[in-house]
Amino acid sequence: MIFPKSLSKGSTVGIVSPAGKIDSETIHFAEKLLRSLGYSVVVGQHADNAYHQFAGNDEHRTSDLQLMLNRKDVEAIFCSRGGYGTARIIDKLDFSQFLEDPKWIIGYSDITVLHARLQNELKVASIHGPMPKNFPDKSKDDEDMMQLFKVLHGDLPTYKFKPHLLNRNGEAEGLLIGGNLSLIQTLRATPYDAEPHGKILFIEDVGEYLYSLDRMMQNLKLSGFLKQLSGLIVGQFTEMKDNNEKFGMSAYEIINEAVSEYDYPVIFGFPAGHGNINMPLVFGKRITISSCNCHSKIVF
Repeated sequence: MIFPKSLSKGSTVGIVSPAGKIDSETIHFAEKLLRSLGYSVVVGQHADNAYHQFAGNDEHRTSDLQLMLNRKDVEAIFCSRGGYGTARIIDKLDFSQFLEDPKWIIGYSDITVLHARLQNELKVASIHGPMPKNFPDKSKDDEDMMQLFKVLHGDLPTYKFKPHLLNRNGEAEGLLIGGNLSLIQTLRATPYDAEPHGKILFIEDVGEYLYSLDRMMQNLKLSGFLKQLSGLIVGQFTEMKDNNEKFGMSAYEIINEAVSEYDYPVIFGFPAGHGNINMPLVFGKRITISSCNCHSKIVF
């Protein structure tokens, strides 16, 4: 696995919008915050464009991201937000120049598509973490923001937090993969599908119906994907929905049932995803996870 170089004071970072549209005020806020942290900032030409629900049409979003991938002076790329749209452009991107000098790509939600290509095809690490869309609601002193910039500067975290009642205790080591569960499901049977053997999977989601979550978990179970994992980290499942005829289980209970016959450790309640706190994760990094009655722990 290839790890991009760490940032330093004065590094140049880029902001692009490969998915949903975002207002110019949020882009400007993010640019100002990043400059206050000592970075030079380059904003994609179409970053605040609007084409229906997208940040510009497919060609505009592709060209912005391609330019950032190719630029030698840009050392990290912040995706401005998720939403939907990255799957429409992922196969149009040429990573040949990027691979000559890889850089960090940061984002979550729909950006899971980019993470998947980076890890599963190109073997380059990337960061699941806060995006410019979140910056106006945060302070640079917030725990997840501070940890994000520590990671970018080479200071990898150890997370230790209160165990969840559904945790399955144990310890495991493996390469960290994953992201938004709906996007992981979307990429099944594509060139960007993950090979699960020996991996530690992180999942999160937002706004899904509980029966749909169960359907996604059953797909991963029936295909043998879940069986081959070394461990599972379950993040935030926020704003989940139910029908009038209730499904009968919570999101975490659905996930717990789907992996109940496997013996690897499972950690529930890691603070990453669409909630107020989104602690960064380095996808492509070999990590150790452990769970016991006193704590959950993730070591990078």
